[in-house]
Amino acid sequence: MIALPLVAPGMFVVQNWNDNFVAKRFQMAPRSATGTLAFIAIDKKSLDAIGIWPWPRGVYAELIDRISAAGAGDIFIDVDFSTPSQKSEDDKLAAGLDRAGGSVLLPIFRQQVTAKGFKTTITKPIGLLAEKSWPVFANVALDLDGNVRRFSLGEESDAVSTQSAAASLAKSDRHTGTSLIDFSIRPDTVPTFSLSDVLNGHVGADALRGRSIVVGASATELKDIFPVPIYSVLAGPMIHVLAAETLLQNRDLRTFNQLPLELFFSAVLIVVALTWRSIGIASLAILTGSLGLLIEIVAFLLQKEFGFIIGTAVPWLILSLSFLMFLNERLDFGQMLLVVANVERKNTRRLMERIIQDSSDGVIAFDGRLKIIEASQSAKQLFNTKVGNDLFNHADPTVVEAVQVLIAKHCADPSKIHSTTMEFSTQVGARTVHLEVVTTISPNERTDATQHDDGFAGCLILRDVTARRLYHERLRYLAEHDELTGLLNRREFAARLDVSKEARQIAVLDVERFSGVCATLGRDTGDDVLRAIATHLRSELGEILIARLAGDIFAVALSSPDLQEAERVASRLLDLFTDPIAVGFTSVPVGIRVGIAQNADASAESRVREAESALDLVRSVPGRQWAQYDPASAVRQARARRLEADMREALVQSQFFLLYQPQIELASGRLIGAEALIRWQHPEFGLISPLEFIPIAESTGLICEMGRWTLMEACTEAANWPGDISVAVNVSPIQFARSDVEASVQEAIAASGLAASRLCLELTESTFLEQGGPTIEKMRRLRGVGISIALDDFGTGYSSMSYLASLPLDKLKIDQSFVRVMNADGGALEIVKAVVSLAHGLKLAVVAEGIEGKSEVETLQWLGCETGQGYLFGKPQAAQELFERTTALLAVGT
Repeated sequence: MIALPLVAPGMFVVQNWNDNFVAKRFQMAPRSATGTLAFIAIDKKSLDAIGIWPWPRGVYAELIDRISAAGAGDIFIDVDFSTPSQKSEDDKLAAGLDRAGGSVLLPIFRQQVTAKGFKTTITKPIGLLAEKSWPVFANVALDLDGNVRRFSLGEESDAVSTQSAAASLAKSDRHTGTSLIDFSIRPDTVPTFSLSDVLNGHVGADALRGRSIVVGASATELKDIFPVPIYSVLAGPMIHVLAAETLLQNRDLRTFNQLPLELFFSAVLIVVALTWRSIGIASLAILTGSLGLLIEIVAFLLQKEFGFIIGTAVPWLILSLSFLMFLNERLDFGQMLLVVANVERKNTRRLMERIIQDSSDGVIAFDGRLKIIEASQSAKQLFNTKVGNDLFNHADPTVVEAVQVLIAKHCADPSKIHSTTMEFSTQVGARTVHLEVVTTISPNERTDATQHDDGFAGCLILRDVTARRLYHERLRYLAEHDELTGLLNRREFAARLDVSKEARQIAVLDVERFSGVCATLGRDTGDDVLRAIATHLRSELGEILIARLAGDIFAVALSSPDLQEAERVASRLLDLFTDPIAVGFTSVPVGIRVGIAQNADASAESRVREAESALDLVRSVPGRQWAQYDPASAVRQARARRLEADMREALVQSQFFLLYQPQIELASGRLIGAEALIRWQHPEFGLISPLEFIPIAESTGLICEMGRWTLMEACTEAANWPGDISVAVNVSPIQFARSDVEASVQEAIAASGLAASRLCLELTESTFLEQGGPTIEKMRRLRGVGISIALDDFGTGYSSMSYLASLPLDKLKIDQSFVRVMNADGGALEIVKAVVSLAHGLKLAVVAEGIEGKSEVETLQWLGCETGQGYLFGKPQAAQELFERTTALLAVGT
């Protein structure tokens, strides 16, 4: 008791106890604010109204003007202005401060230079603002428990004593030290307005006139909030308001050294305890409680009326120890503890019996003689036993064996607790119940030498895990099977194949036009078709491995001693679906395609992939129904997939480039244009032909992005060519249909500066065959801006005369397959002649491709063909080589 006043005040727990008592006294004696100060809050409503954060500093200038116009006193803006903003905004705020005439207080902060160091620095508003305002310290300090209880009255800044915001707002003459905040002053009595309401004029001048104003953040998202007693958390500006109110109400909260009084109090209680031995325990308890209550009443009155802060935690501890000392003088604690222990033991026994009886799990307790000493109702039903019976009378053999093993372990090491868990099944009525049994044998502490047991006690805890077992079995089933069809999934199919030692043919099959079935009959019917196919395969193929790999793709593993009988296996599977299959109340015709793998030495997953590769080969050939795995085709497919995967990255890394093949005016030999041809320099495979990568790009849709890049690159290059030399760019039918070609062309022309008349787009017939109307309209709009349109490879496609006259074209390009043989093949010559005549009749220019000899030039000139293109004039080449090489070749040719 003597040591408590010396040691306890420095303990965190005691300090926290005292702080809680002080806070509770504040709460019991609430005060209202004087109304001298008003709080203008930067709340969520204000943030939403402005729309950005940090705010333009002109907003604060407008706010200062409105507050000043209302006749307010000092204005404290609790916002950090230590970094420059836009100069115009800083100028606006400086002008607003100037108009306020020095009545605005701006915060300065003392901060640590580094997180772990002790050196501090002072953060001030920028010079433009500092010289037109009053600086005040706005630091908020936390106590050890993380709460704010004190405020600073001021500090030195640049050897000048500077007041805090609270001291300045309260017009106090104190500049140094700290003081406690009086949290009995209720924050909800402080006049508070939303900043957006002030700016919008919704707050009248009478509400602000004559009051000092604090402007600061209250919105949670601005994180200017601090933990405080009573109110949990408060916004930093409101803490400054309460601190200023504490000074305005002369609530100078004071503490004093309580050690002498506490020592005196301890000494008095010690004397009383040793002299008043005859006092009763009830009277003692009443006196102790009354004395403690009296201390609290005195502390409450001193705090409420005079501002004295009294810590009552130590007096309470002293009272508690003195009460124990009184009891110790009057009671035999050893006997009392024994009585308490006996009562607790009996209560524990009754509690354990109740827990066992009410337990949802079966519980059986037995002694060293294997006699049941306690059993729950559920255990009695499961074992058909009762208290006093032998444990092994009706126990399952699994349980008997487990108990015997644990007894043997106990005999070998009787000092330890031995436990084991097992599961067994039993019949309860008509159903099978799965039980988990935890068996434990614990050593007894002997208290009587006459005991004849084996020194242990045992317990069986039985839990019904039937639902869990069924759930796990269901999970295992779902992990191994396809949920829709009930067939094996891909992983389990491969795992069982790897385990099997039998030679098997792996066949992968899919449903022809399955997407059409789903689109026509609905997705639910599509699922029914898949289930029907699975049922049909199981019924027709028997107990073999069947799996659904994905979507409409199935796999079967057929036993075959001859792994070369692929055709027989394919025919067997195809024959299964010659007749329609039943789906609900209707029949649906189903056609399948089959891919077969025969590499018995490969892993199961590899064989499945090989069969899928064979199926891909079947899909690529219309009308084909089956194929067996071909390594060469697989290599081609793998290369195609690799190119597809690399293509998008190739665009980003500039692996594509353009070459240009010259187009020559046949009559004069003059270079009048060039066709842009895309090439791909793959970092691993080298130069890749467009015949290989263009179909892949079209199938993936990447042709649209590639086409945009080609247009931009070709136009940019052609803009640097001399004269009116044009550039021709091929446009894929897919690009023309799916992308906004018009926008791409206009973007390329605008960015490059190329005249629209120098760009020619080359289209093939397939571009407008399927969607003629919209495509033709696009062509007309492109021609409307000056672009010329050429029909490429004319003569090799549909070539219907019915639509040719209606197409908005400028040129026809005769396919090279006719030009190269026209001097040797009269039929080809007639076709070329007819095309030239047709083009001229439609007022179209003619471009002949594939010119490789001078004789072909002469024939084309005789036929009236205007333009030629081919190896005679130059192979596809870089733009910088185009003009000089073409000039040299023309000189040789002439």
